[in-house]
Amino acid sequence: MIPLPSSPRRRALTLAIAASALLALAGCAGTGALSQSRTFELRGATTVPTDGWTRAENGDQPGSVVYLSPRMLVDASDVQRATAQKDAAGRAILILQFTPAGTAKLTAGTRELRGKQLAAVVEGRVTNMAMVQEPMTINTMALTGFKSFEDAARVAHLISSTR
Repeated sequence: MIPLPSSPRRRALTLAIAASALLALAGCAGTGALSQSRTFELRGATTVPTDGWTRAENGDQPGSVVYLSPRMLVDASDVQRATAQKDAAGRAILILQFTPAGTAKLTAGTRELRGKQLAAVVEGRVTNMAMVQEPMTINTMALTGFKSFEDAARVAHLISSTR
């Protein structure tokens, strides 16, 4: 335990400095690496370093780096249903069906990203990236990039349990 200064003025100054330090540390807590506690989110992305954007590895192209927008377009709370399936080649895919509000957010967000990239982030890892040609007005999306069907099923379960 650190003893506080004896005079009331010094004590107040010491407490003010300590409070400022705690606020500065709290402000840093939300920056840096992507949170793995978020199961799923879609964000704008670029390969060019951009102030305020988060650096991440691109799972679509191992060894390459992307920068993710601080603004999330949609997340797991915008998903009505998530299921794991296998595509025609036998690869595991995650099928996401968005809520009406989630579909509206996706449409509005991709309207702003036209001509730019959109990244799918699953458990803090960029799994897919695509160029946005037109606003996405669909309510269903398929994601690839899973190690196994069991991995896709686990993520589907996690997304479904957030609803």
